[in-house]
Amino acid sequence: MAEKRGNRHAFAAAFIAVAVVALVAAGFTVITLEPAVASHDVDNSTLGIGEARNTVSDDEAFASFEGDSNAQERISDSNSLTKTASRTITVKDPDPVIALAAYDALNSSTAEAALALGTTNPLPTAPRILPDESDGWSYGMASAYSRSDNDDGSGNFCTDATASGRLLSENELTVAVPQSQSNLLGHAVAIRYGETIIVATVTDTGGFEKYGRALDLAPGCWKALGASQIGDWGVKPVYYKFL
Repeated sequence: MAEKRGNRHAFAAAFIAVAVVALVAAGFTVITLEPAVASHDVDNSTLGIGEARNTVSDDEAFASFEGDSNAQERISDSNSLTKTASRTITVKDPDPVIALAAYDALNSSTAEAALALGTTNPLPTAPRILPDESDGWSYGMASAYSRSDNDDGSGNFCTDATASGRLLSENELTVAVPQSQSNLLGHAVAIRYGETIIVATVTDTGGFEKYGRALDLAPGCWKALGASQIGDWGVKPVYYKFL
């Protein structure tokens, strides 16, 4: 029986081979069937990382396992930023300042002297202080004048002429000093009335010293110190310092 089964198998194999040859000859395509292989999705993002993925970031894991120097730098930068964000920043309080109401910006030396003394634009939180009166400051009376009562030294009034040659203006910060102090022409002078401080330029001289006055303020000055018209000022005590 075994011999017969062997003959039958040989005959069947031969028959199949002949059939395949015949089919190929007839133009048919023979398909060879392969054993089916089950496919599974593979998460490549976890390959080569192992337990590191559960404890560190992707950049740290790849830097550790693949020697990625750029990733190491990124991790270092990230850690630095995190540490910086958690720091406490202490801001120093602004220094006290002398606040100036105005200064004669048309004269460069006066402007320089003014900004060395104080500022017209202090920080809102900066404490305001007054100058130290013992540091070269004087106390005296200041009068006011304008073009209508200004004379040219020859008895001619209503003129804008001054001893320095700079014309008297309704708005510029200039002052006159006694004729005995004509050497101060061109100098800057700081003037404080109450808590208001201005810095003006000496441009004129006058004969008011005999009346006990130290300065004669041009319109720009007495306006900056709070007077709206010359009569509002009259004669007032001020602190002043030549810079």
